[in-house]
Amino acid sequence: MAVKRSHARKLHSRRPEAPRVPFYERVFGDARYVLVLFAVLVFVFYADPLLSENASVQWDAVDVHYSLQKYFSDNLHDGKLPFWTPYVYSGMPFLADPQVGAWYPLNWPFFLAGVTPESIQLELALHALLACFGAWLLARELLESSTLAVLAGIFYGFSGFFAGHSSHVGIFQAAALLPWLLWAFVRAVRRGIWIFGPLAAGFGGLIVLAGHFQTALYCFSALALLIGIQCWLRDPAWLRRAPGLLAGVIVGTFLLSAIATLPGLELAGQSIRASEDFSRQTNSPLVPGALLTLFLPDYYGAVRGPYRGPQDVTQFYFYGGILLPILAAIGLRDRKIRWVALAIFVPAVWYAFGPPGGLYLLIARLPGFRSVRAPVHIWFVAALALSLLAAAGARAMRQKWSKPWLLPVLALLAFGDTWYWNMDQNMLAYARSSFEAIYGAAGARFQTATSSLRQSGLHRFAAPNDSNTFGPLNNSLNTRTEVTYGYNPLELSAYQRYLAAAQANPKLLNGLSVTQKLDERNGDLVPNPEALPRVTAPRNVIVSMRPESALDRLDPAESAIVERAAPRGDPSARFQVVGYGPEEYRIQYQVASPTLLRIAVPFFPGWRAEAHGAGIEVLRVDSALSGVIVPAGAGEIRFWFRSNWIASGAALSAASLLVLAALAGWGAVKARPGLSGEVRRSQGIRIGD
Repeated sequence: MAVKRSHARKLHSRRPEAPRVPFYERVFGDARYVLVLFAVLVFVFYADPLLSENASVQWDAVDVHYSLQKYFSDNLHDGKLPFWTPYVYSGMPFLADPQVGAWYPLNWPFFLAGVTPESIQLELALHALLACFGAWLLARELLESSTLAVLAGIFYGFSGFFAGHSSHVGIFQAAALLPWLLWAFVRAVRRGIWIFGPLAAGFGGLIVLAGHFQTALYCFSALALLIGIQCWLRDPAWLRRAPGLLAGVIVGTFLLSAIATLPGLELAGQSIRASEDFSRQTNSPLVPGALLTLFLPDYYGAVRGPYRGPQDVTQFYFYGGILLPILAAIGLRDRKIRWVALAIFVPAVWYAFGPPGGLYLLIARLPGFRSVRAPVHIWFVAALALSLLAAAGARAMRQKWSKPWLLPVLALLAFGDTWYWNMDQNMLAYARSSFEAIYGAAGARFQTATSSLRQSGLHRFAAPNDSNTFGPLNNSLNTRTEVTYGYNPLELSAYQRYLAAAQANPKLLNGLSVTQKLDERNGDLVPNPEALPRVTAPRNVIVSMRPESALDRLDPAESAIVERAAPRGDPSARFQVVGYGPEEYRIQYQVASPTLLRIAVPFFPGWRAEAHGAGIEVLRVDSALSGVIVPAGAGEIRFWFRSNWIASGAALSAASLLVLAALAGWGAVKARPGLSGEVRRSQGIRIGD
């Protein structure tokens, strides 16, 4: 018996030992560890802008996103939803503006905690983490390797596109979610349409809710390119499932984002964007020289300055590490990813060249693309394709040299390289001075100087242009100051024409009830004694089907322009604003006959009025302002704003969320008991290659 045991031990000792799996492959093979790894890398990458006292977000991140988000957050803390704001452009529908990101779920923790310049930087860091992990998920699915996918996550999440667009929060957020959309769609086609299909629609909805329409279009364009190449390669699963799944994802995306999309479309239709046509001429197309930033990060001086490239410094910086183009070129040999990556990369770059490239002219004929500008913004799609190719190139290198340390070394070099050029040395990533020094002190001085005037109510300040002289360009939102100017691409078109006419006819500013004019040279406020009250009853009424053409000779103290017949003002009329808020007026009146009242508030669908409990029509007056016809007698008018579309959009979004969640849950329950061992293994996390 002892002999047999001894012989068994000898046989056991001769069995070949199982190959040891390197530690890094065990880490890279577990999604939890990979998420922690990326979180650590993101913290190291963003440590300076997050922790340094001499660092700040800058440019549009302050002038647009900080101001909008802070205003929305402050209103939430006051228990209000700001459907309308009087603090830019004399008033505009605030919640209809998609740039606010009001309904983007990942913004809500910051809204509830209170928005600060530091929280905007946290939003960027959070989405850098999402970009890294999403690219890892997508690369793992396409390359069938968890270890290689880590490189794709580093190259994409820390790429030059995100460094350059650190001031464009909506673009940054939507671009970070692109790999999640593609990953969920690929999983839906390959593994479970009822589980991952609703998830793909959910990521599509998040991309739209982030608030940058153009970037959302590019995300879905990348999805369409992925579907097209897979169908062209005659993949049976894609041919059978992808077209119907895409239709479902598009419908689900629209319904989920309806709370923002429906009011946003209404605002866009009334804004200066409605008349813009970029189908043949646009700004910021890709220029060939910008491609050199893939190899020479400071080719244009965008990193350390002085900048000597095309007009907008934020648009033409693409550096993703010196290893990125080298590994991507090697990765073209990998059949598993070559055609997929090229099908995404080539059209994106071709389109980015704008009208001179030719493809842009064709794409601009498609719905939505006519009104977008800066085709170079699509570079994040190309950056993702390069990241996938670079990960495939690392596979070829490992197969050739078979060194267990090769991938960790490549990952470390890629991270260190991108950290140095895309963060540590990069002036695009964040400002090297405090928010207080750049914006805060100027904003505080303006707030102090205007405090007594703002407390009086029904004030309105005019200036030729927005300016950082008074802090962030939209600082009027933060100081609750009613001004005629603003910084927003969705300015109401009729209002813009009114202000343009006021340059030749300054009396129009009186009709706009401008009480003070800002002198930008010295920051003084000059009173305007000729300002008309916020509510007036013009003695004369001019009927014109083209009211904007009559503005150059209009004297608002005497007349008003309407598009159809309306009664003149009663000379004995008496009226007074007895209640006023950002989106509501209460006006007491006494008139002997029906009378037109002009209210110096920009006209927009959603303004409502009632007298004696009955609704009365709101008219467009003087091309851009509002008015009502009050009945004879005495009483009180309530004039208030509520969006025509937010309530119905919220109902659609909530209902679609419940339906998609139910479908995903039903798919998960249905799939669980029927999974074979082979399918379970295929859905597990693969370690190594």
